[in-house]
Amino acid sequence: MIFCLPHMRALLPLRRSRSPLPGALYRCFSAHQQALDVVYRKLLDLDENAAFNVTEEQSTAVRMATQGYSVFLHLPTGAGKSLAFQTPALLTAADKTTLVVSPLIALMHDQVAALRRKGINAIQVSGDDRNKSVSLTQLLAGQRLVYTTPEFLLMNAEMKRWMRAAANEARLDRIVLDEAHCVLEWGNTFRPSYLQLSQWKTQFFSDVPLTLATASVSDEDIARLAELFHLQLRHEAPDEDLVMKTSRHSQMVVIQQVTDRENLRMEVMRKTPEAAQLIANRVGNETTIVFCMTQKEAEDTCLAFVRIGCHAGVYHGGLPRKRREFVRKQWMMGQLTIICATSAFGMGVDRSDVRFVVHHSIPLSLSAYSQQIGRSGRDGKPAECILLYSEADKRRADALTTERLDLDGTGSGAFVTNGSSRGELEDVVGFCEMATGCRKELLYAHFGFHFDNRRCTKNCNCGVPLEAATEWRDDVKIHSPMNKTIEEEGISKGAIEYQYQKILAESKRLKLPKREALSRRLIRILATGQEILETEPTSEEEMASMRGIGPAKAERYFNLFRFD
Repeated sequence: MIFCLPHMRALLPLRRSRSPLPGALYRCFSAHQQALDVVYRKLLDLDENAAFNVTEEQSTAVRMATQGYSVFLHLPTGAGKSLAFQTPALLTAADKTTLVVSPLIALMHDQVAALRRKGINAIQVSGDDRNKSVSLTQLLAGQRLVYTTPEFLLMNAEMKRWMRAAANEARLDRIVLDEAHCVLEWGNTFRPSYLQLSQWKTQFFSDVPLTLATASVSDEDIARLAELFHLQLRHEAPDEDLVMKTSRHSQMVVIQQVTDRENLRMEVMRKTPEAAQLIANRVGNETTIVFCMTQKEAEDTCLAFVRIGCHAGVYHGGLPRKRREFVRKQWMMGQLTIICATSAFGMGVDRSDVRFVVHHSIPLSLSAYSQQIGRSGRDGKPAECILLYSEADKRRADALTTERLDLDGTGSGAFVTNGSSRGELEDVVGFCEMATGCRKELLYAHFGFHFDNRRCTKNCNCGVPLEAATEWRDDVKIHSPMNKTIEEEGISKGAIEYQYQKILAESKRLKLPKREALSRRLIRILATGQEILETEPTSEEEMASMRGIGPAKAERYFNLFRFD
């Protein structure tokens, strides 16, 4: 029998929830629960009596991993993916190791350093930083978590020997692919080792459970990854008694958490030649990441910022490692305000006060866009995500998505298409060019989730054509629950005025009655616009009583629907 006292709810079966648990409510005195309590506290760096929160998604991920299942962990940036896969690694026998494959050496360095400060045996191994006077077998002995890159894992003979020995001796407990979206986004382009991981895993380590962790992925991508690794998808946690232990590693339980980050404001604006100056004016001295499509664009954009007096740096894979690390440290310490980078920058960067994420050119997929804007506002304070869009960038992106790569160097037909498909790029173009509807709703729908578009105008510049975005931008400040500088409900006055002027111009140009012109445009602002036109409310009070309107919207919009 297990006796429980109020202390930590995360240790018991949990009801379905999309939010962190309200507090530490239960302490359970079974051996497993005591061990789990100790591990959580060690990883969270808390003393014995401190309260803490563990989300249901984290708790489920730990439970599925300790039962031997493969796990797909789709949690937003800052939601604790590391805790979810590090905890099972510390619950296993002391002679077992969890291998973590990560895309960036700097990211691994930070995570390993944090673990070692907490007294956890963890190590990072890669080609350019290991002590070659000590054998890899000696170096990895007794390590609970081993971090490495896909290239070192697949190409270093000593590492491959250690892996096979660990698997044969049942010491390899689990393989974790952190930032798993890189398999699809980079595997067919500049890091083919990522795609080769799937063949390597299924050929040599098919019996070892796998955890895939990412902050941004669509249902289609989850299915593609499951197929690559020959895993059966389960979207609900299975009953422990119904699945044989020997087959659990081949079943991947999908654990997803989607939260509406209301502190993030999304805007899409037409890109102009004065982009650098406009961005500089907008961001001021706030911490900013500017994402660029290519290394050259990152360098040119950084130079443009420096020329106008900004403290800017550049970061991309073509720079020497020491230079990248120097720039990254400068930005982390606040010596650089703006960092111009390619898509890799920011993964795992533990800086919560990023106020602006700017896409200087179009991202190649909505998954990449969502991943990158997630690096802003992690402290919960208002942040802005600005995407600059142009036809020229769209053509460049289209060329990139149709490039083909000769993986074996023979030119004999071993070609694969780029990780981001033309279809994914078309989704981004539609997101940028949409003249009606809610961009945030479209973004959520891409990942298979519903978003109430009646709230959209707090978080994106919906209903504002790209041509108007520059003028509209000056009317808008960040919205957040703590900073209600936008009207409580609805979009900015600048956007409404712009729409109304377009109505008048269209009415005159097409010689349409104002009612017809209005029905063509103004109903795009509100989901209930057509209903308003049909009902013809005669007062603000009557309009306020209609579905989805309320007093604030009625006061703002009533006069726009009057025809006398």
